[in-house]
Amino acid sequence: MKTINFLLAVLLCTVSATAQNMFKYFTPDDFAARRAKLMEQIGDGVAVLQGADLTEAYIKFRQDNNFYYLTGVEMPWCALIINGKTKTTTLFVPEGRFADIKDEALITPGPDAAKMYKVNNVLPKSAMTNMLAGLAGRGQTFYVLTSPEETAEMSRDRCTGLRNTRLSDPWDGRISKELTFINKLKERFPMITIKDLTPVMDEMRWVKDAKEIAVIRECGKIGAHGFDEAMRVTRPGIYEYQVAAAADFVFENEGAMGPSYFPIAASAERGLSWHYNANNHTIKAGDVMMMDYAPELQYYSTDITRTWPVEGKFTGIQLKYYNCVKEASEAVIAAMKPGITVKQMNDIAKGVYAKYGYEKMYPGGIGHYVGMAVHDVGPYDKPFVPGVVFNVEPILEDKNMKLHIRLEDTIIITADGHENVTASTTTDPEAMYKLVKEKGIGEK
Repeated sequence: MKTINFLLAVLLCTVSATAQNMFKYFTPDDFAARRAKLMEQIGDGVAVLQGADLTEAYIKFRQDNNFYYLTGVEMPWCALIINGKTKTTTLFVPEGRFADIKDEALITPGPDAAKMYKVNNVLPKSAMTNMLAGLAGRGQTFYVLTSPEETAEMSRDRCTGLRNTRLSDPWDGRISKELTFINKLKERFPMITIKDLTPVMDEMRWVKDAKEIAVIRECGKIGAHGFDEAMRVTRPGIYEYQVAAAADFVFENEGAMGPSYFPIAASAERGLSWHYNANNHTIKAGDVMMMDYAPELQYYSTDITRTWPVEGKFTGIQLKYYNCVKEASEAVIAAMKPGITVKQMNDIAKGVYAKYGYEKMYPGGIGHYVGMAVHDVGPYDKPFVPGVVFNVEPILEDKNMKLHIRLEDTIIITADGHENVTASTTTDPEAMYKLVKEKGIGEK
């Protein structure tokens, strides 16, 4: 009996440790609640989702955003069937082990896994065909995603553009994973009705709940710490990539999964290329340093940009441009609350540019949604509601002077206003001057 009790205690500890590792920020109940909400949207329909595959490169596996949002599953090659009529969920998992997947993410079919992930069944993926055939025979509508898969450092706008380019290439022409899956369903079950699940998922992801907000808040804090360190290491003569490396150290040291997107560490005229990422130029005295970079934490992103002088202070014209961008950012953020629209935010920014005499230099577009992707899903024609997360990103550049100024903060819409989760890394010029003079990582 003592031996049995000991083994039981070890098993319980193992399950507890696994649950703690897998569900640090969210619990299986959170994912189950999202699926219940989705069932309300699809009625008697059936939602069928595919998880992400392993990449061909030696890159750490990261689950697709929509699949993780509904399951918390971090195992590749999985699939999910959510039955709105029976209010049941079945998770399908591949059989076998994967050497480069963390042990706690591996799932074995059976009731134990179903209990852990709060689904009705966990079956081998080979059983999926029979279940789909039965559902098709009962005439239930199939809801399938048409939007691109989003994994590490991916956003829909970029994914959509690249897959359209690939499709139109006369020497390529590949169709997307999503369209391939839809075609397979139509081929095998020609009588079924297929509808797009993307609008349902987008609406759900647009408004973040309290736990999502907490993760984004923590992610913003980590990102801000990274920017402070990036400013500290800035010196004439070092490379742009060394500035980004200082932020990288802080991001990983404080628990980030990785970056939300590649670092844009642009000195001088490199900033004119908005997504510059070579980061291989030497920083020179008198230039400005612009870095657009942020971490990802438990599948949630932030987005931060700061612009600061490489040495000493901004020059007169640099400071005038900078103050315009800074004032536009502050004015827009101050106005953010439930009910505001993106158009109103743009109008506020344009008014500040006009005040400085730079109305013709307003590039248009004040920002974008942030969430599970750095360019997250959400409608640009609807008033904001509490739980929306939006990035404020005014830009001003003078191509003749080869000067680009950008500031960017991640803002949460609250019940009575807003919260800037990246504000702890300063935008005040005097405070930035002081940070640049401090010693950074690796300096004695």
